[in-house]
Amino acid sequence: MSGFLHYFLSAIDPTANLGFSRALPELMSATYVPWWLMYVVPVVIWFVPSLVCWLVYLVKPALIRRPLPAGEPRAEPFVSVVIAGRNEAASIGQAIRAALRCGYPHLEVIFVDDCSDDDSVAIARRAARSVTGSRSDTDRVRIFASPRRNGKASTLNIGIRMARGEFIAIIDADSAIQYGTMQHWLVPFADPRVGAVCANIRVLNSTASLLTRLQEIEYAMQFTVGRLGAARIGILPIIPGIGGLFKGEILRRVGGFDTGLGDDTDMTMKLRKQRWKLDMSIDAIVWTIVPETRQHLWRQRMRWERNMVKIRLSKHRDQFLLGRYGLANAFVALQLLFIRLTLPWMGLIGLLFITVVYGPLTVPRLLTDVYCIYLIFLLVKSLIARDLAHTPQPTNFWLLFVFPFYRLMLRVPVMYAQFCELFRIGAKHPYVPDHIWQEIPWW
Repeated sequence: MSGFLHYFLSAIDPTANLGFSRALPELMSATYVPWWLMYVVPVVIWFVPSLVCWLVYLVKPALIRRPLPAGEPRAEPFVSVVIAGRNEAASIGQAIRAALRCGYPHLEVIFVDDCSDDDSVAIARRAARSVTGSRSDTDRVRIFASPRRNGKASTLNIGIRMARGEFIAIIDADSAIQYGTMQHWLVPFADPRVGAVCANIRVLNSTASLLTRLQEIEYAMQFTVGRLGAARIGILPIIPGIGGLFKGEILRRVGGFDTGLGDDTDMTMKLRKQRWKLDMSIDAIVWTIVPETRQHLWRQRMRWERNMVKIRLSKHRDQFLLGRYGLANAFVALQLLFIRLTLPWMGLIGLLFITVVYGPLTVPRLLTDVYCIYLIFLLVKSLIARDLAHTPQPTNFWLLFVFPFYRLMLRVPVMYAQFCELFRIGAKHPYVPDHIWQEIPWW
């Protein structure tokens, strides 16, 4: 038994690691393709930007965490917060109250209800009155109940047409804007090249279950530190629908969101093609409710992944004409193609090949080696996230040992969704009404 355990745990044997450190220079100068594809390239893409971001933060914090403007107070632009939702009675009240109490006076909230079956509209009106003290919605809150279900994108477009603000913030109905966020959210727009700014998405219900605690770690590393590093070098891949602030003129000029799935991904691609700069504010915090059950989480990730394939690989496939939309967009396209599609499938095929050629015991040993290496980078990146954004919570750090298995578990629905969308299997999704499916192009 001890020999069996030694075989699988040899990756953390100090003598084995000493030998690896001596062989590292030779590996880095070699042309051994599996080494570069499985270890070097993923580490450079996934870890190095976060590390560089943190080192810059230590030397000059203002480059990473942009401070509020000093000196004479400037005129605050008018901001419209647009919320679209269907059957969101459990959370819409909190979303409206948080927006109204976020500490920014020049703001209006627009909630467009997508023909809900519950009392979302009544709860939204009560939430507005609890803050404004007025029965009239026209001052700071306007609520529109759509008589027909149109899907999220079309519902957001109604809100955009109603919006009077110079800037338009798009948030989900189960999200909440933190106090003081709007002032930080507007700071990057001092650069006239910036067209949209991503918020720092945090998990509101992180203590609800083991699954939500793991998602807090994921959001901290991928949605906070990962996007922050990408934004600073101009390759931010998405302005999420959970929390994005846009110049109103841009949204109106492009005609709002295209109907169907993937509204946030599609809008991001439009802005990138028009060469608008996309940024992120780490101090603009929007809290969101994440899935608490495996079934809900799998459905969410399958929808996200199908959107990615449908929008990025099909509708906006011209982005792969490298150079057409600039170097940064070419890098984003190649990163998407390699990291999210090619590498996972190559890994799966490689594991099957190793099993057949070298025997079934080789794969667990290889996965143990990868797990140990991944755990080291995971710990360092978590500490970086904690220092930069005060997340994840220290009480969840013990879950780092479990986190690789959580990520591996998510590969099942994600790769299944990729396969189905690539081969057009079950393309119709209940998230979008039937009449919308009949109207939109087959991307």
